Amino acid sequence: MIALTSHPGLARRPGALGATPSSGEHRLTRNPGQTPESEQGEVLGPLVRVIEEAASDAPWALIGASALRLQGAPAQSPNLEFMTSEQVLITLGEMLRVPADWGQGAHLAANRLHFMRHGVPVFVFGDPVFHGPYDSLTPREIPSLWDARVRVDVNGVGVLCTPLEWELVLAVVMGASARVEALREQMMAEGYDSRLIVRLLREGRVTADTEEAVWAVIERNK
Repeated sequence: MIALTSHPGLARRPGALGATPSSGEHRLTRNPGQTPESEQGEVLGPLVRVIEEAASDAPWALIGASALRLQGAPAQSPNLEFMTSEQVLITLGEMLRVPADWGQGAHLAANRLHFMRHGVPVFVFGDPVFHGPYDSLTPREIPSLWDARVRVDVNGVGVLCTPLEWELVLAVVMGASARVEALREQMMAEGYDSRLIVRLLREGRVTADTEEAVWAVIERNK
């Protein structure tokens, strides 16, 4: 069962939908009809408990397609992806006996952990920087992002997800048009926090063109 609530300290938009690690791979035998999403749901709760232990009071969040899906937006990915601080990444790696490595691609640069959990690929990024053609976003420098995390109850475990407003800004920066449209559809249907978007754009220090592009998505055919 999945239920969504706002993270303590921030009012959220109304009515959105609310899912013992080791370094080795433990593969589940998929039951007939079991989907990748249901497999992720089985993995997510125990995994979040371990991340919470490593993080203590430091920020962390589920990001990307899984975070969108838990909040009702149509998105699919075989992966579970998290971001947190560099120190938490080191601690978590020591707990799981998984070495961190540096990765830099077209849209993301970060130290990361990569491991399998019951057949589900898991990525954890430490202090990531997201790159687009014209802007870069550094989550650790955007306090309103962490304040606006959305707590989704997945099988009795509270999973902190990045808000859809952040995911929209990020998708615009990276030029991910399909994700922009999926996010827009969900936000138009369920509501959004325009003040949060203002703060994210300001704290993210994006260009005026990017800011205009974000508002153009929101305001199109209102």
